[in-house]
Amino acid sequence: MSDELSMLLAAAQPRYLRLAQSLLADIRTGAYPVGTLLPTESELCEKAEVSRHTVREAIRMLFDMGLVSRQPGVGTRVKASSPPSRYVQISGSIADLQNYVRDTRIEIREKRQVVADEALAGVLECRPGQQWLHMRAVRYVAEEESAIARVDIYIDPAHRDIVKNIGVLKVPIYTLIEQKYGERIVEVRQEISAVAISADDAKVLNVKSKSPGLMVTRRYFAADGRLLEVAVNLHPAGRFSYSTTLRMEEWTGRASQYYEFAKRVNSPWLDKALP
Repeated sequence: MSDELSMLLAAAQPRYLRLAQSLLADIRTGAYPVGTLLPTESELCEKAEVSRHTVREAIRMLFDMGLVSRQPGVGTRVKASSPPSRYVQISGSIADLQNYVRDTRIEIREKRQVVADEALAGVLECRPGQQWLHMRAVRYVAEEESAIARVDIYIDPAHRDIVKNIGVLKVPIYTLIEQKYGERIVEVRQEISAVAISADDAKVLNVKSKSPGLMVTRRYFAADGRLLEVAVNLHPAGRFSYSTTLRMEEWTGRASQYYEFAKRVNSPWLDKALP
């Protein structure tokens, strides 16, 4: 890349991003060693010739990356020279779950048939007494040793033939069910909640007991409303984040819909809406 193009690209970046990149480079090269304090906001403002808001946004980025810690009255301390391993899942549709499976690997540790009692039926949102094939698994990013999730998977025992292909074929479990049994998943209901990781799960995830975690529960439904799969993912804080984008519906699109509806019902609203 030419120097001129590099300068143009750098100039196109927001100031806080350029400052964050500069601070990150200084941390990596040892200009700000782990355990030391970064310059104060005022010092960074003067040195980089930026506003206090720009400095705060840059520091926030370093904080979100796990590189620094902040303590009121003390300052911003460097806690790591490189971001800790973390998987960011970006989802906007069911199809995006394909990327999650493609980028990670899963190891089935245990499988058994269970009957849902009142407690499990509440988690799965099924009727008590319903039978499920339960698989307990651990998920990793590529070849890394630290797990990003402990997973409980529940499927209909009638679909047990797909188990041998879980983790072998890099496709979601619901896709295996669709391909093998001719089912069609049309809806995934997802819940995300903050939890304290139990002692048993902490051993699997190699974190401290009662440390913070993210519980992501997904329920997969067929076109006729049947629940075909439930996956309960427990992620340790710092190793996983979930990103999604919500957009306001454009008024022009809604107005067009109202107009078409009004035409069909011969609404008097048309007389007021049209010049």
